[in-house]
Amino acid sequence: MKVDSELTSASELDSGGGYSAANIAVIQQEGNFNHVAARQYGQVNYLSITQQGQQNLLSLTQSGGENSALSHQKGDINIAALIQIGYENQILLEQIGYGNRAGISQFGVQNSAKVSQIGAYHEVSIYQSGSGLHTEVKQTGASITTIVNQYD
Repeated sequence: MKVDSELTSASELDSGGGYSAANIAVIQQEGNFNHVAARQYGQVNYLSITQQGQQNLLSLTQSGGENSALSHQKGDINIAALIQIGYENQILLEQIGYGNRAGISQFGVQNSAKVSQIGAYHEVSIYQSGSGLHTEVKQTGASITTIVNQYD
């Protein structure tokens, strides 16, 4: 049986392997038990993360090219899971406070998400699949939940 695919088996979008070059991760941490897990595949992907406080967590997977994620976590037990698959996607994330959670997934080309969580126990979930999709979320106070799903 023959199976055809739009992507070759050696595509840089295959997170299991492939070609990677000029990916950059800049990580600054102050405090105790802060953690960053970053995986970058493809070319010219960029991560900048600053963590200040205790037990903050950021998990990032980037695959493709020229994706960028900039994150600032200040406070305690803020959690972020970021996925960018495609090209020229951008995430700007600010978490200031206690117990905030963000899950942002981008698939496609030139999508952007800007999230600001200030306070305690906020949750945001953003899923973008397509091209040129934009989302901006600002949560202040306590216990606000926002869910955004965008497709084109």
